[in-house]
Amino acid sequence: MTNSSIEHRRNLCGVECSILEINAQQTDTLVLLHGWLDNLGTFEPLIQHLTEYRIIAVDFPGHGQSGHLPEGMAYHFLDLVYVIQDLFKQFNLSQASIIGHSMGGAAATLFASVSDQLKSLVLLEALGPLTVTHDKTLELMRTSLKERAAVESKQRRIFPNIDSAIELRANHSKMTVEQVRPIVVRGLEESGGGYRWSSDPRLRIASINRLTEVQLKPMLENIQCPCFLVEADDGIFANNELIQQRKTLFPNLSIEQLTGGHHVHLEQPEKVASAIKGFLQQNK
Repeated sequence: MTNSSIEHRRNLCGVECSILEINAQQTDTLVLLHGWLDNLGTFEPLIQHLTEYRIIAVDFPGHGQSGHLPEGMAYHFLDLVYVIQDLFKQFNLSQASIIGHSMGGAAATLFASVSDQLKSLVLLEALGPLTVTHDKTLELMRTSLKERAAVESKQRRIFPNIDSAIELRANHSKMTVEQVRPIVVRGLEESGGGYRWSSDPRLRIASINRLTEVQLKPMLENIQCPCFLVEADDGIFANNELIQQRKTLFPNLSIEQLTGGHHVHLEQPEKVASAIKGFLQQNK
């Protein structure tokens, strides 16, 4: 990404993961955690405006340029808390701030509820994980089993070139071709004379278990570090009553709304970076 970047391969929860370290000479560290089926490329435009910080950005297991779980195993959202713990250990981070988008932010909220290693937490279109009501647990398990069987029998799509994959991703989102490019380019691998997604197909299987809101409530209430939510006016939080309720549970939460969609940090990286830096400066 930059002349001062180093790409590491480190073991996180038994998986060899790709981790990008930028501006290693800087004192304050920001750990960047991406969303579901994305990769650290999602932060490429944002990083250009965070040059005064040391950046550690990871491709989660099964995503981007990271390895996949062994055959027969499944991806569970709650395991990402272990991944974050291992990431902090691998880089000897006694104190750092996290910027998490979507799934990455959701995992970071759980880590923050039990860790004293966070200086602050920035959530981009995230405010905790997907939950399940007690009467839907059996349905969730059935869905997971059904999707697992379907993924195992499905052929992976081959794109003739990189641009065709970029166009598909743009058409299935509210972003432009140029906005999705960093994610797509990092999320492809050569195969069969063309390209296919490098992400593990098993990521599309619904988790077989989820927390309930009753279980999540004391976790959010126990987050001690300052938190900053960046939400988009056309994002996933629009008219979401559950999210509005969660906002009241954080002991120390600041909120800023910007124009854009779920990937607002790709659409408006300079404005998002400015908002983040303002928050971090206030909570040094």
